[in-house]
Amino acid sequence: MARTNVFISSVNEDGLKPLRRNAIQELTTLGHEPLMWEVNLGPWPAGIDPVVKCLEAVQHCDIYLLFIGSKAGTYDKIAQRTVTHMEFIKAYEQGKTILVFGDVEIKATFFSTVKPIIEHFVDRYIVKEERFPSPTHIINTIRANRNITSHVDPYVWYFLYDMTMRKVYIDDLSLGVPIDWRSYLSDLLRRGSLLLPLESSIEQNSSRLEQFDGVFDMLGELIPELRISGLRDAEHFLELIMNRLSGGIIEQSYGQYMSEKVGYYEDCSGATLYVFNEEQLQIITNVGDATGPPFYLLDNQSSYAVLTYHLGDNQEQVFFKEAKATFYYCIRIGKYILTLHFPSDPNWDYRKFIHYKECANHAILSKNPLIIELIKLFIGGLRP
Repeated sequence: MARTNVFISSVNEDGLKPLRRNAIQELTTLGHEPLMWEVNLGPWPAGIDPVVKCLEAVQHCDIYLLFIGSKAGTYDKIAQRTVTHMEFIKAYEQGKTILVFGDVEIKATFFSTVKPIIEHFVDRYIVKEERFPSPTHIINTIRANRNITSHVDPYVWYFLYDMTMRKVYIDDLSLGVPIDWRSYLSDLLRRGSLLLPLESSIEQNSSRLEQFDGVFDMLGELIPELRISGLRDAEHFLELIMNRLSGGIIEQSYGQYMSEKVGYYEDCSGATLYVFNEEQLQIITNVGDATGPPFYLLDNQSSYAVLTYHLGDNQEQVFFKEAKATFYYCIRIGKYILTLHFPSDPNWDYRKFIHYKECANHAILSKNPLIIELIKLFIGGLRP
């Protein structure tokens, strides 16, 4: 069997201690390299953040092994997640082999009672608020429900719910019954699990970045001094914009410790330019996959262009249409509305957009900031 690095994660509660000790002993005997906080991972010297070090250890492991009992563990208010949950998210985001064992009774209660309650609350919240409830909202709802047993920390139910949303399988865990790790890992390898860590590198060139910033600052001062009478070729103008806007990764941030990739969007595939004239938005031109109508009345609440216009000058917003699997980045610049189309990855639906709406907004709005600001300067100087 290949030698693997196994990160053992769980809350340090009494019922799980024998299982954790057994796991580290058996995995070591089998020739693997298990890591566990109280045995060979920590504590670190003063001044070193233990959460950061734990997340780094998860990032470099081959297998992430998690035991779930009745306790939630240390909760970080900024991340709105426990440390154990953040370790799980890091392993999931990094594409690690994840093995989760949940107390069989807690698991049964979750699927039969708690999960339907959470899903009902989430559905109602989305309809009412047009956004996904925060972990605090969900946990408070669980805590207030008398049909949910109180001997399990409410956060544990939220943790299990997050696992099911990510479609992570949860094996049965019987406290006091040791796991046959030789058979379990042998079967895992036969199923073709990838146990080699992935490595990535990011290159930065700060010198060129400073030069770009300098040029942009100069353009920002020069362009407002120009008088722009109009666009010589509006269609070509939009094509130049569309072809310069690239796709990117959408991430959920968990405070200072980590972020998780939750999806991506593709390069800009279409663009439309509207102008306000005679109490309506009239189209100037569109390119790519954009097929906007000749005009929109300002009371058309189904139009993303109209909704953005009503936000006010120099405002922007990202919308999502599941039927077309597309994000729509809309910007108002004076009397103009520019709409840019970005196809989403296949895993996005409206529910996921509501869940990660702020993340999608941040990812798309912040991906091409210099280009967008330059476009605003040019369009803002046009005379309708």
